Amino acid sequence: MRGIRIPALATAILAALMLPATFLSPASAAAPTVDVRPLPLPVGESPTVPYLDRPSDTSVVVVDPTTGTKTPVTPVGDDLDSYELLGRSGSGFVLRIRNRNIDRIVRAQLGVPQKSLKDMYYADLARLSADNRYLLNTATLSTGGIQVQVRNTTTGAVVARRTFKASTKPDPIDVSGTRVLVGGYSTPRTMIWDWKAGTVKTIASRAAYAGSFATNRLATYTKNPSASDACSVVSTITAPGTTLWRGCLEAVASFSPDGARFATDAIAHESAVVVRRRSIRGTLLTTYRNPNKVWMHAWETNTRILLRSYPADGGGPWLVRCETTDCERAWRAYS
Repeated sequence: MRGIRIPALATAILAALMLPATFLSPASAAAPTVDVRPLPLPVGESPTVPYLDRPSDTSVVVVDPTTGTKTPVTPVGDDLDSYELLGRSGSGFVLRIRNRNIDRIVRAQLGVPQKSLKDMYYADLARLSADNRYLLNTATLSTGGIQVQVRNTTTGAVVARRTFKASTKPDPIDVSGTRVLVGGYSTPRTMIWDWKAGTVKTIASRAAYAGSFATNRLATYTKNPSASDACSVVSTITAPGTTLWRGCLEAVASFSPDGARFATDAIAHESAVVVRRRSIRGTLLTTYRNPNKVWMHAWETNTRILLRSYPADGGGPWLVRCETTDCERAWRAYS
């Protein structure tokens, strides 16, 4: 964020040095709460992670901040298409596009014809692995089962597949080698499916919904998050029985790239009006609020986040960048 804020920071440091030691103790220091209604905030730089933009009413592009390129996305239906950017795929991007009865995963790359990777059912899940190598999706089968599929993000080819009972409601989270982290909701559990060994091992009696093998982080639900008594638990994948944090009003939106922090939205049975930033052991670092709705969008760095925040005038959302209490508008978000 820019040098114009250095004087304010210097003033805060000087004031802190003048306080008695008792006022500086961690026990007495409250985590700050920040109002992130976008329109009063100053305008800053564009996002430093890929994002969607709508140059006109009939066009959508993916902006790559690394190269400055804008990759057009071809509609699957008409101007009622809704777009979700899932992540990078080599020099391209993977998106989920919906329009009435159309639901499709596509890969868009500048100068290359757009490729359809998978037709989806509205209830099917899809995300990219943490390293962006694989598309992890579920497929509802006519036989009544739900299949977890691991696909190449460039070609869409199926690398591995495993069918679960529909009641399991499997949710594939991440991949490491041939191991897939999978959550299940009928009887809450977290599983490791190894497609090479052909085994499925339960590692926790809670349902995984976020995590990364690379950072050894895991977020699980104690039961279906829409239940009024559902809670969320943060642990590691290697020691899922050791609780680092537990909360019943919040759910992990995402872990920071280094795994040292996580951001939360409201859990499904609560109202989504605040985002909280916490240390990996749950210490509250910052609360971001907006009565007009706010959600976590992405991490730009290990400490800096982008929030999807709505103005009071009923207009479309903005991406708001925050480094602790220092916030600015980054972009008028696609809507």
